[in-house]
Amino acid sequence: MPIRKMNSADIPAVLRIQGELAFQDWNARQYEIEIKAPYTYAVVYENDGDIIGYAVFHLLGADSELLSIAVRDSAQHNGIGGKLLQAGLSQLDLEKTDCCFLEVRETNLKARRFYEKHGFTLFGIRKKYYADGENAALYRTEKRSDIDPSQKGV
Repeated sequence: MPIRKMNSADIPAVLRIQGELAFQDWNARQYEIEIKAPYTYAVVYENDGDIIGYAVFHLLGADSELLSIAVRDSAQHNGIGGKLLQAGLSQLDLEKTDCCFLEVRETNLKARRFYEKHGFTLFGIRKKYYADGENAALYRTEKRSDIDPSQKGV
């Protein structure tokens, strides 16, 4: 399976993807802390030993959060982002009304369309959320029965 849990050896490739897309500025130490945290679910999408995407979620019971998701520019529009998103959403509890939240730059229409396509709905705007003063669009989705249960435990 091309999706697996992220480990320390993956961090340089994850940082390269992050740098290529220039949307976030986490450093190696932050990723290291995240992948060791018991509430973090971090995965990579690997193809022939090459990491081409990743996602980081905080699984916090009823209020989980997608912290970061990215796919190399050259590999976008192939469904990889959707598979990474599905891997994280599959970790939400089917028996409860677990939700997943995220924030995204209000002007990032490409990302907003992606999230909306995958069942996220806009529920608010956080004014001047980012350091440059840009607003954050706030999204949420509830656990859906159409999530592939085979992704559970990846």
